[in-house]
Amino acid sequence: MRTLARFALWWLALFFWWLLIQGDYNRIEKVAASCAAALGAAIAVRVRSGERAEIRLEGRWVLRTLRVPWQVVREFGIVTLFLGRTLARRRTPRTGGFRTLEFPTGGARPAERGRRVLAALAMTYSPNSNVVELEPDTHEVVVHTLSPVPPGQELI
Repeated sequence: MRTLARFALWWLALFFWWLLIQGDYNRIEKVAASCAAALGAAIAVRVRSGERAEIRLEGRWVLRTLRVPWQVVREFGIVTLFLGRTLARRRTPRTGGFRTLEFPTGGARPAERGRRVLAALAMTYSPNSNVVELEPDTHEVVVHTLSPVPPGQELI
């Protein structure tokens, strides 16, 4: 019964969200909203019913994420300059690529899982870098950057 209630709540929320975003309330949009809401609700219920790993957030790692808004603004500037220079030169850029950074990835304890989740979320918010992989064996994180970030100025 709880699963059905969750499905219904997700469906309602997603249905009205679709209509709100579309701003058009004709029959076609209502059918599209209904179908998209059903698909989204089914996915949400399935994900919710999956195996849940316990996660605990450590205070010092949460405090490190307070730098994320500034990092987003700073890296937005880096990406804008990078793209502006690329357009001005009219050449294909050759910078960017993968970097490996040291990071205490840890193991399967809840606090270590929480650390990995925070790091992946925080670094992926910035427009310049995306976390590709967290290597538990070598205690490193692999990050892809569009424009190089000077060493020591990474978020992690």
